[in-house]
Amino acid sequence: MPTSCTIAMKRINLMYRTCSRSNTRSLIVFLLILLAIGLVMTGMLETIASRRYLNSDHLPPRKSRIQPVSDEPPPKTVVLTTTNSAFLDLTENWLYSIQSCGVWPNITVIAEDRAAYEALRKMKFNIHVTLADQLSTADNLLFDTPEYKRFVNKRADYILALLHNGYDVLFSDVDTYWVKNPFPYFEEGYDIFTQADQLPPLPQVLCAGFVFYKATGQTLKFVRTWITRMAIKKQKLPDQVVLNQLIMKCMKNKNGVKVKVLDPNLFVSGQFYFNDDWRSKNPHVQPVMLHNNWVIGHDVKVQRFKKIGMWSIK
Repeated sequence: MPTSCTIAMKRINLMYRTCSRSNTRSLIVFLLILLAIGLVMTGMLETIASRRYLNSDHLPPRKSRIQPVSDEPPPKTVVLTTTNSAFLDLTENWLYSIQSCGVWPNITVIAEDRAAYEALRKMKFNIHVTLADQLSTADNLLFDTPEYKRFVNKRADYILALLHNGYDVLFSDVDTYWVKNPFPYFEEGYDIFTQADQLPPLPQVLCAGFVFYKATGQTLKFVRTWITRMAIKKQKLPDQVVLNQLIMKCMKNKNGVKVKVLDPNLFVSGQFYFNDDWRSKNPHVQPVMLHNNWVIGHDVKVQRFKKIGMWSIK
């Protein structure tokens, strides 16, 4: 009389033979199920990661009390910046410049310290203010210092969170000044538009402080890679250095994300525009946006803006 163990083994063998006869079909079905589960889990993880920075309550307002008088930005576009207490006056000046150029998009300002958060909420602009999850210093930031790198290297995570929610993102440093509406210059056919920091014949250097990211699959892939590369670098590099490395590689190989370098005579670097000699030799230049970069320190940036009449705070 067969034992229960023998009967169990016979059943297992029968099941194995039955499975073997249709193993190809079963294997295909099994692999498809695994693939579906993997895709669902990937989406869940990305959603969780995004919510770490911007949950649904943090998405920017869709309406503005100021109606643009020129080409409107796409309805699902966010202008994003980060700031701290030391740069609140530059942030306010930046907001005044946007208001004066005849366009008022959805604007999200991420405060990197609590005092900046409270001050921004009191400003009389129709903006969305959110407090960073991991707070940074409220003090003046000097270029290329460890604290500066920690501050700027968080920006890619904020950008990814908004892209993941389907928003196109224009990241703009607060030391920029908008003279005209920039959105008509972001034409179709590209994933990323970025400002050039140098003019030919100087080597091309792209600026991470004024970049328009379209919410495309290629852009999402690019920004994820950007974040990963910054995290694995043993020597902490500023986000702009890693951004340049990745973009140059894409442009050289002519694959991946499609990048448009904005006209440097319209989106002007501070290396040139704040130089009196350069402006006198280029009187035809009518910038859309100018960037008060290529100089270190808060006070000198303010003085530069005041010198050329682009300081709106009384």
